Amino acid sequence: MKKNILIIPFLAALCLFSGCAKAPGFTFSGINLDPKIQTIQIELFYADVPAGPANLSLQFTESLREYFMRNTRLRLVNSNGDLRFSGTITGYEVTPVAPSAGSVQSGGVDFQQLAALQRLTIKVKVNYENTADESLNFDQEFTFFEDFPQNQNLSEVEQDLIGRIFDQIILDIFNKSVANW
Repeated sequence: MKKNILIIPFLAALCLFSGCAKAPGFTFSGINLDPKIQTIQIELFYADVPAGPANLSLQFTESLREYFMRNTRLRLVNSNGDLRFSGTITGYEVTPVAPSAGSVQSGGVDFQQLAALQRLTIKVKVNYENTADESLNFDQEFTFFEDFPQNQNLSEVEQDLIGRIFDQIILDIFNKSVANW
């Protein structure tokens, strides 16, 4: 009698999980790709900005490639990919944010507020082509930022900030293109 009580829930769970695993094109990672899509092409993103590190475009392109290789079954190709990405880094700027109390004198004028934080903002324009379903194609700009204390030099925190900003932009691109979110 005890064996039957244990076997029935086990069989029900097995049927439930095996049914989900066999759903066409669905994975637990949220990716819903047509089974015909086998390859991905990610061209070098160009940096069309006057500021930022010299390797900014290469860093973004390699990060995007690594993310897709790690999170999909797609094979990276140099041309004629089933999914194709290209684009440009269109923005890289540092702006002051979050005023704080303080006083600075400049040219005989007393300014009563200082920026407590600086904000690094990066913008990436992405062109995405899906050869299996052209209705999913897009040409869109993705933007994200990170703040850092005004008393820190950008060069001290720049690589960490860029990494975190790129991580979010890449996640947004991934969700828009293959996760269909």
